[in-house]
Amino acid sequence: MNFKIKKLNDVKYIIIIGLFFIFSLSFCSPLGEQEKHSIILKSIYKTLYFLHPTPISIDNDFSQKVYDKFFEKLDNQKRFFLQKDLKDLSLYREKIDDFWIHGDPTFFNIIMKRFFIRVKEAEFICFKILKKSFDFNQKEIYILGEQKFYYPKNKKECIKKWRKYLKYMTLLEIITSIKQKEITSIKQKEITSIKQKEIWKNAFFNEEKVYRKKVEEHIQEYFRKIKKETDWFSIYVNVITSQYDPHTNYFSPKEKEIFDLNISGEIEGIGVELQDDKGGPTVVKLIYGGPAWKNKKIEIGDKIIRVAKNVNSESKNIVGMLLEDSIRLIKGKKGSKVKLTIQKKNGSIEEVILTRDRIEKEETFAKSVIILDKNKDKYGLICLPDFYFNPENKNGRNAAKDMKRIIQELKKEKIKGILIDIRNNGGGSLDAVIEIAGFFLGKVPILQIGKPNKEKKILKSHENKVLWTGPLVILVNEFSASASEILAAAIKDYKRGIIVGSDQTYGKGTIQTIYPLNNFLRFNEELGTLKFTINKFYRVNGSSTQLKGVNSDIVFPKKNTKNKFLKFMEKNQPNSMKWDYTDPIPSIRYFYKNLYIENIKCKSIERLKKNKDFITIYKKIQSLENQFSNEKKFSLNWEEFFYENLKIKKRNDNLKKLRNKLNTFCTKTFPIYYKILSNKSEKQKEWKKNLNKDFYDISECINILRDFNEIPQ
Repeated sequence: MNFKIKKLNDVKYIIIIGLFFIFSLSFCSPLGEQEKHSIILKSIYKTLYFLHPTPISIDNDFSQKVYDKFFEKLDNQKRFFLQKDLKDLSLYREKIDDFWIHGDPTFFNIIMKRFFIRVKEAEFICFKILKKSFDFNQKEIYILGEQKFYYPKNKKECIKKWRKYLKYMTLLEIITSIKQKEITSIKQKEITSIKQKEIWKNAFFNEEKVYRKKVEEHIQEYFRKIKKETDWFSIYVNVITSQYDPHTNYFSPKEKEIFDLNISGEIEGIGVELQDDKGGPTVVKLIYGGPAWKNKKIEIGDKIIRVAKNVNSESKNIVGMLLEDSIRLIKGKKGSKVKLTIQKKNGSIEEVILTRDRIEKEETFAKSVIILDKNKDKYGLICLPDFYFNPENKNGRNAAKDMKRIIQELKKEKIKGILIDIRNNGGGSLDAVIEIAGFFLGKVPILQIGKPNKEKKILKSHENKVLWTGPLVILVNEFSASASEILAAAIKDYKRGIIVGSDQTYGKGTIQTIYPLNNFLRFNEELGTLKFTINKFYRVNGSSTQLKGVNSDIVFPKKNTKNKFLKFMEKNQPNSMKWDYTDPIPSIRYFYKNLYIENIKCKSIERLKKNKDFITIYKKIQSLENQFSNEKKFSLNWEEFFYENLKIKKRNDNLKKLRNKLNTFCTKTFPIYYKILSNKSEKQKEWKKNLNKDFYDISECINILRDFNEIPQ
């Protein structure tokens, strides 16, 4: 979540003092790569030295952590480096701290030189292995993740690792390419029949060469991306910045563009999604309503081979160019024109001129439906995927504006309660969440911000009048983070509504600011951007949400295997800032009496206990889903793999039956209906359709809203 996306005067002042003696000159001539890397390292080090709220010791321990982590990033499967490489490079293991302080990229340069030597050798090994057939009669095991345990001692061990990996890849290619019609046409009782087994055997032995060729194509593309597309310097810098905390990151210019798209939900361009296909930007999606979609001349599968930034400029060949560089040429200001040379799927060449427009990433924006319960009472469901805003356009779409419009629309429908779904909402704009909280709380303190053990600043909503005074439920999960936690905490602390869902939210209680490195110096080229932690935020009750998050008033039963992703929560991240607390804001006015809130919680808990059939089905589903989830060993013998696949197929068939049973149960037990108010786009309709899979949680939320309406006024 970003505190501000603009220059902060106090931040700028401190940075200038700290950096003036280094950056007193302006550089207008093009920078060499080494000089550029050095300046980026220096400026980030100084910024974090002066401004990070919890400075760290830059010492040998820091150096060792960066050394180990960067090796892991370069070769996390331990298939490239040999043990000799670690021994040769170990002399740098305690020098990275000095390199960091002085902005010296020496370690990065040396390790990358060795890495690319090993990549070239591995590429040669792979293509040599793939020239010969694999023996799928041989009984051997491939252990997924085995590579993480050790680096090969020598070339012989390295070749063995690659051979087993490529054999496994070929096996996967075979089983995913076997004609599904031949498999599914066989009845369940004949699942081990000779006929089906022959299909597999034929694929493994008579068609193996075809699938091995496909693996060769994948591997060729894999090595091309390693050598040309991966920004290893950005990865190296982020290994360093992550030692401060998990949310302090460096963005290269191309990464900053992606970040801006994610937080704003909009970009100016032609409305296509491109994917690199052997060096050629290939259209994989046309965005509904965008310039390319309206033009009708571009289709999925077409390749863009040349681009003229505007109609009067010369076309530039982009085949072989990095995908992000191609995209930057194609994008441009709304209203400007771009000329594209397209290679159609049939091989013909066409020129297309498009007028760029603002393209919205619709899945980012707030959505709403009217829910009608069995009594035909209306309730509003608002899904808010992000607290989005446009840092480049204050008048652009933002979460607060959209939420206000939606609430006003729902009120016209005379709804009896609002459910806000912020599950998986990772945060966004601090200004937006304060404004949204004000819609339900009015002009009150929303949170406190500041550094640990320092005086805190109280941030208040400016809403003089509460926009919605009726019943309110907030639905959260373990991935509701940052701004989501601010909203949930404020609603909970003022006893304005009920928080339901997971045991706790994500646990990110820190605030980041964004500062372009070019603000320090004047260069002809962009240096990238630093997003760094500047403060922590605290609830009005004085508690930090850091690590502990916000606890739900009512915890819904865990119904799926997503819990395996809980290791990604803040409390499980390395170098997370600690939990602490500050003084609470005095004289908080509660909206509902504690007795009423507790009564609603008790009613919900009793209802949840009664749905035994529902929970039983879910537990069976969980058990089946977990049956193979921890399996790391795979036989590379075709027959053993065949029988293992039959077990998995049987499990999947049982899962399908249970899910159908669950859907039938939900439809009968929780009779609610959805109606989209406005903006009936394809994305909205798709979202509404997916709501049917969420009957249980949403139904209970509606029950809770109904209980609110029974509170004496």
